[in-house]
This record gives sequence, structure tokens and C-alpha cells, in this order.
Amino acid sequence: MKNLKLFPAVLILTLFAFSDGFAANKKDMDDTIKNSIVYLDISYYGYEQLQPWKNKDVSEGWGVGCAVAANKVITPAYNVANAAEIKVKRFGQNEFIPAKIKIVDYESNLTLIELDPNVLKKPLIPLKFGAKYKKGTEVRFYWLSASEQTYSGRAYLDRTTVDAAAMAFSKTLRFVAANISESTGSGQLYCIGSEPAGIACWSGNKEAGIIPAETINRFLADAKGDSYEGIGAMGFSTSGLLDPALRKYLKMPDEMQNGVYISDVFTIGTGCDELKKGDVLLAVDGFKLNPYGRFNHLQYDSLFYDYLITSKTAGEKITFDIWRDGKSEKIETRVKNFPVSDMLVPWYDVDNQPEYLIIGGCVLQRLTRTYLEARGDDWEGKAEPHIYNYLLNEAFKPTKERKEIVVLSFILPADITLGYHGLSQHVVDSINGMKIGSMKDIPKALSLNPNAKFDLIEFELNEPKIVLDRAKMPAANLAIAKNYGIDKSVNIRGD
Repeated sequence: MKNLKLFPAVLILTLFAFSDGFAANKKDMDDTIKNSIVYLDISYYGYEQLQPWKNKDVSEGWGVGCAVAANKVITPAYNVANAAEIKVKRFGQNEFIPAKIKIVDYESNLTLIELDPNVLKKPLIPLKFGAKYKKGTEVRFYWLSASEQTYSGRAYLDRTTVDAAAMAFSKTLRFVAANISESTGSGQLYCIGSEPAGIACWSGNKEAGIIPAETINRFLADAKGDSYEGIGAMGFSTSGLLDPALRKYLKMPDEMQNGVYISDVFTIGTGCDELKKGDVLLAVDGFKLNPYGRFNHLQYDSLFYDYLITSKTAGEKITFDIWRDGKSEKIETRVKNFPVSDMLVPWYDVDNQPEYLIIGGCVLQRLTRTYLEARGDDWEGKAEPHIYNYLLNEAFKPTKERKEIVVLSFILPADITLGYHGLSQHVVDSINGMKIGSMKDIPKALSLNPNAKFDLIEFELNEPKIVLDRAKMPAANLAIAKNYGIDKSVNIRGD
């Protein structure tokens, strides 16, 4: 797979006691709970997206983990994105307990952390997630503060939703708790009565999102295998099919009122090889879709059909009923997914230094959503239309010829680039006549025409070309590295 990372880094965790009362009451919780929850004190590292050779200052955060085995806990994946260290204390055990992150799945928004059993004096008591959703049911949640004060709160289950996590592109099932007594969103344990129902994943406006038991249990079952496969990913997009004229144009019978229009098909993901733009998706695994893309679930009522794909593990069978060329067809295939790095424009780029190459002061970078988000609030409005189009309409369409988008981020002022200092945010088309389809193409292109006196960088939309004098390049690169504190001028993964 598939949007996961295996981490060798050592982390430090500790267990703690919780209280069973509400509003910070200090009564001890039962032995199962107090030996089943961990408080995570997290230090984060990172890099400046717009100066990718520079480290960010270390920052601090926290999260809650829940035991799922004698020496394993889970927490939302975004809690550990770019994590440098995690540490806490254990209930009844003061010394640090080394641990390591085993699996991170940013699409499921779950991570599995393993504690060192040789240091853990007393095994954790695993939680059994299984509480089922029922609208209006009261839920209780538990966590520990950084000062080791125990807290708990209450809310009620208000609705279910199928949405993407903060970083993710996959829309997965979430419970929404309303009228929460305290803000949650960092992995707090939610229970219905004494039965764990899920863990908190977002919070705001007196509401909280909960990663439900079924998502957690699927993640844990997949994690037991030799390789973690991850959840299914969409390989197409759809739009509502409400227009009677469009239905007639598609030669759909008047009595056929279900289905959504397949408006785009990607080059990666579930259905990308079987479905076609212009098909009508009538049903998935026998569940009929209404014109808005929803189906009726026995437990959760009305859900968007994304759930029927993202609730499966990659490799499982899936069936599409479609309307194509004036007749119904049934397509049987397998659920697929892909590493986020396989996207033409990755939706997120974490746990890594950004890819870049600096030549003659020209900072060339791989385009990612994380790179664009570095512009701050309203980053969508600040992005150049041509660049934003690649994210909005082409992100899931890599090809053999073009696996990545390379942009000229900006130019570091230097004598060798006089006249070019105002150029920035242009998509690289070619270097020395060679089309650039990935960052790895750049060194190859720069080695072409060894007897030529100049390197030529050309851009899309007929933007001005950049011509660099090869004879001046070595001295210029040294001076630029010294002036701007660049200790490494190239970071291309796999090189």
C-alpha cells in the first residue's frame, strides 16, 4: 500500500488514570479504562514549504491514544503527522515507555503505535470497540490533560456523515456528537454506556466528529496482515442527475429515476479502468443511488455512496450497476487505492522534506496541496489559476509521461539571474528541450547537451524563458548557497 508510513523512529509514551465522573470529577474509573488510555505529548518537526531547505521550529501538541492490544494503542493519524517525539507517563509507572509508530493511514485517519513490551511493566487492557450508532443516544468521553488532571464529558449522537479528514481526500464514515460539554478532537475515547464507540477526530461549534467502531475494527483487522492494504479510494467523480432533459439524452427510461452522472474518470483508484465519463452509476453492491448520490443504509439511514468504496479494504470485490449507451450493465471489479505520492498533485506531503532542486537561484519544486496551503488563509484564492487547475481538475490523473507537476517557486536574487527575479509560480514545461514529467527528470535534463553553453528552462503558457550561463553556474551556486544558508541544493526522493 497505500497512504501509510512505517516509522522506525522511537517514541515515548506513558499511561495514566482517568476519572469516571463528569466535569473533571476525580473518582477513579474502573480498572479497564485506567489501563486502556494514554496521553500523548507530541513534539513536531517540519520544513518551510516555500524555503524547503529550512527546518521549522519544533512545536508541541498533544493527543489521546486508546489501547487495542497489550502493548498497542491507536490515535487519529493527523495527531502524529510530522511527529518527532511522543512521550508521557503511565498510571502506576513513572518511567518512560519507548514505543514506535507501526502504521499511519491518513485516509482512515488512524495510526497504530506499539509500546516496548520489555519496558511496559503491566500490559494494557485492550478496548473492544463495538457500540452501535443510534441517533439521540447519550455518549461519554474521557481524556487526560498535560497536567495529568483527568476530565470527562458528555454529548449525544446527532447524525452520521461521510466526509474527508482534515488532510485526506477519501470520504469516510463519521459519527457526529452534538451539544458536547467540552471540546474534543484529539483521540478522546467516546463510549455508549461502558462500551467504546469510537475516538474523537474533530471538534467545533459544540459538535465533535467520531471515528466509529467499524472503521477502527477494519483498520485493526487489516493491520494484522503481512502488509497493510488500506481503504478503497475513488477512481472517478460524479454529479447529481436531476435534469430530465439529460436523462432523456442518455436514453434512460422514464421509470428509471435513480443514479448519478459520472462526470470524470481518473487514472488511479477504484473504477478508473472500468468506468467511463458519461456513464450513469445506478447502484454499488446492489445499493441503489438516488439522483444526489445517496443510498439507504440499514443502520445509518441516508449516506453518500463514497462509503460503499471507502468502507472496503483494497482488493475486495465491488460491483457497479451502470447505464451506458442506452442499456444497463453490471461491472464486477476490485477496490483499489494508491499512495498519495502517486497523485499528479499530492493532497498532502507530510513526514518528509519537500522535493526541490535549486539551480542558478531558480527554486524548482514539486507541486502539492501542502505547498499551496503554505500561503495561509484563503490560499485557494491566492493560487494562480493555471496552478490551481492542476490541483482542482488534474490531481488524480497522473500518466506515464507526466507523474508530477514541477513549478518555479521563485528565484533567489543573484547576478546569474538578473532580469528574472520577478518570475515565480510558473509550471515547468521543459529543460534543455526535454519535457519535465517529474522531479527526477530535472537532473537528466541538465546533463543533456554537455557541450552547450547555456541551460534553458521553458514554461507553460508561453511564460518568459530562463537562460542560465553554464560557465558561471558553479560559482553562482556556491555563492547562493552561502548567502541563503542552503546546505543542500537538491532533495529528490529516490535519488
